Amino acid sequence: MEREIPADVIQIEDPEIDPVQIMATIRQRIAARRATLGYEQRTFPSFGAASYPGEPQDLSYDADLYYYLRLVNTNYTEVETAPLLAASPATRVPILGKLWQLIRGGAHNLVLFYVNRFVSHQTMVNSYLVSVLNRMSVVQSEQQRTIAQLQAEIAMLRQSNAEKNQP
Repeated sequence: MEREIPADVIQIEDPEIDPVQIMATIRQRIAARRATLGYEQRTFPSFGAASYPGEPQDLSYDADLYYYLRLVNTNYTEVETAPLLAASPATRVPILGKLWQLIRGGAHNLVLFYVNRFVSHQTMVNSYLVSVLNRMSVVQSEQQRTIAQLQAEIAMLRQSNAEKNQP
């Protein structure tokens, strides 16, 4: 089944023109130009928001680390910023009490407006930090596996060397 090409799209059917090669050349030139101008090289994460990895089943692990990692994964978004005004004897005064209650509520809501902005930013930062902690625990587990594998190889090589050196 052939796709129908819209009329406003230019289609090049020349076999000597390779769009993949052209794009590769353009990307190379852009990279060279960015390097010449001193742009920083950015590497974007491939993992996104890392979720809680769970305790490793095949390794010994620090129980405290994974306990607190589990807690932070469950609680980092829980923030209480609902308005809470304690009862005041001044609000019982017939006319001025109602006015005082309105002024108090308005001031409280103004403070909450700014606090909620800060809290939303802090929650976003917390989510980044939790993702980093989750990813670090995964990397640590991978490193522990690699170390265990290398230690086993060293032990095997030492044993084979000892066997070779015995008469």
